[in-house]
Amino acid sequence: MEINDNIKNPGVFIDIDGVVLHGGKPFEWSKEAIHSLWNNDIPFVFVTNGTYCSAVLVDNLSKILELPFTSDHVVVAPSPCHALTQYHDKRVLVCCQHDSYGLIAELGFSDYLTVEELVEIFPDLDYIDHDKRKTLLNTPLSAEKIRAQQEFRPIEAILLLGEPINWECSLQVLIDILMTNGDPRAKFKFVPFPHLPVIACNKDLTFKGAAALPRFGHGAFLECLEALFMKITKNELVYEELMGKPYLVTYEYAAEQIQRLSKNGNRINKFYIIGDNPEVDIKGANAFKEHLTELNCKSSRRSSRRASCQNSRRQSLVVPDMFASETKNTEHVESILVSTGVYNPSSDLMVHLRNLFVSHLDKNNNDECFTDGQAKNLNVPIIRTESNGQINLDKNELRDALSRKNSFISYFDDQDNIPDLTVDNLKDAVDHIIKQSNL
Repeated sequence: MEINDNIKNPGVFIDIDGVVLHGGKPFEWSKEAIHSLWNNDIPFVFVTNGTYCSAVLVDNLSKILELPFTSDHVVVAPSPCHALTQYHDKRVLVCCQHDSYGLIAELGFSDYLTVEELVEIFPDLDYIDHDKRKTLLNTPLSAEKIRAQQEFRPIEAILLLGEPINWECSLQVLIDILMTNGDPRAKFKFVPFPHLPVIACNKDLTFKGAAALPRFGHGAFLECLEALFMKITKNELVYEELMGKPYLVTYEYAAEQIQRLSKNGNRINKFYIIGDNPEVDIKGANAFKEHLTELNCKSSRRSSRRASCQNSRRQSLVVPDMFASETKNTEHVESILVSTGVYNPSSDLMVHLRNLFVSHLDKNNNDECFTDGQAKNLNVPIIRTESNGQINLDKNELRDALSRKNSFISYFDDQDNIPDLTVDNLKDAVDHIIKQSNL
């Protein structure tokens, strides 16, 4: 079938927390917005940095939004682990919460144990709880535990799926395994180099839950792990693979799934990426845009300036040849930031400054205004809809806040975090996409 590039065939990436859901519940406009995409035959994929089992996530979204989603409609942070076949048969230590245990085998890992299971074999590794410490000191090891320790097979790789429950235990155990090269029975001699391969999914520092302020995410846990490893060993923790947003591999993986959902197999020629976190969703979207631009220029160099991490051994997983050929002619990626999650205009200094400038111009009957390009040069998001009431500081509050250092959150100090469009919510974003698609 011949493809006509003049026909618009959009595909949409949609974040979940802070965009579709708020504290696990849908926003009042979420169902209508998603149904609009569905009814207009615009393929979309939910791309989340969460670590849910795909079947559970699909079932949950299907019930909430009342649509028959399939596994092709969801991409979680660890989804690209399917391609890490070189690790699927290795002895892997996994750090996550209990509700992610079912995901490990789903990703292809066949020989693994969790941090909790490791501590069960070596109870002395978890020594922070004072009450537990007393119990350990007064309780001899059972014959079963002694045998389990003797038969223990060393860890060959570490998989960090998501933030654990007891951070202090997981941090201690992970440092132990890294410094003993996978065998907690070994006596420490020197820091192994290179250390065991570490695969990390989701470096979100925060995410939007039901509370007023964003909650700590897996990225906060990884920051602690990196800082402790550096403090103790004087060496940098190096990741073998980093996945989840903003890393390029996740956008490649999601784009491949969107292509499979395209009506009649039409090639997607514009991607819209909707998110609530400039540092994650928008930064990744801009990196993906740059990557596709390089493919258009027939460059063999992989994009790394924006989404790579200085302490990552590899920049991205290998993209299937089919996917590369499908997207190398794609020219358009548009990032859309919503104001219902991590990004909050009321705590954005640049929004307040822009409003002051605009009000000053209006007061002086000056017809000058910011163009889109000027706004980007000033690191100011371009807001196309009226505010939903979040920016409610009076003049005295604003003056006092501006007089203090670091009163506001700097969302856009990094140019790579600036979206193409900022709107109030998901419905505004979807309305924009449908309007553009019908032009």
